[in-house]
Amino acid sequence: MTNLNRFWFSLLYWYYLNGRNFPWRKTSSAYKILIAEILLQQTNVRKVEEVYNHIVSEYTSPHELSCAEIDGLTAIIQPIGLTYRAERLISIAQNICANYSGRVPNDSDSLTALPGVGDYISDAVLCYAYNKPTIPIDTNVIRLFSRYYSFSTTKARARCDRDLAENIRALFIFKNTRNPNFAVLDFASSICKSRAPKCGRCILNQDCAFYSHQADGR
Repeated sequence: MTNLNRFWFSLLYWYYLNGRNFPWRKTSSAYKILIAEILLQQTNVRKVEEVYNHIVSEYTSPHELSCAEIDGLTAIIQPIGLTYRAERLISIAQNICANYSGRVPNDSDSLTALPGVGDYISDAVLCYAYNKPTIPIDTNVIRLFSRYYSFSTTKARARCDRDLAENIRALFIFKNTRNPNFAVLDFASSICKSRAPKCGRCILNQDCAFYSHQADGR
């Protein structure tokens, strides 16, 4: 078994036993997934569930969201902060209704043309809603692969390093990247944390460059 195959076998097995359960992971609705991704930006995932459920139950379609009262939507989002997202969500919904007949688009160019939608959210919607083999790359994804494979970057912000992103994408050996994406996110959040990573409990530490370096330094 190659190092890469061992990495994915171990990681997906861990995910099978420990994967997190969120309502937006139980739907293929591009509309609901887009809302979740907007809410998850710079926000603790556990705080988002109640707000997400409130929004998708009160505004069941882009058309309903496009007609939302800004004050009412702001009040719903208030508990998780960054309330500018209320205006952004309404603007996105209005754009979808005006330009895409009320249906969330299924291509990267159209998605990233929506207000506040960048590559990460676009890739997430394409993967989780439309089953396209995209790989949303954020700091969690970068941290796990950079530690394991000893990747580095000269960029001030690793998320802006397109070469690094392509190196990571090349390691995804799947036609369907949905569960591998979730596995990486959950493992990075639970085990390969930014602070105090649980290296001693890590099922990947046998081949991990970061763990090997830590061990050599002891």
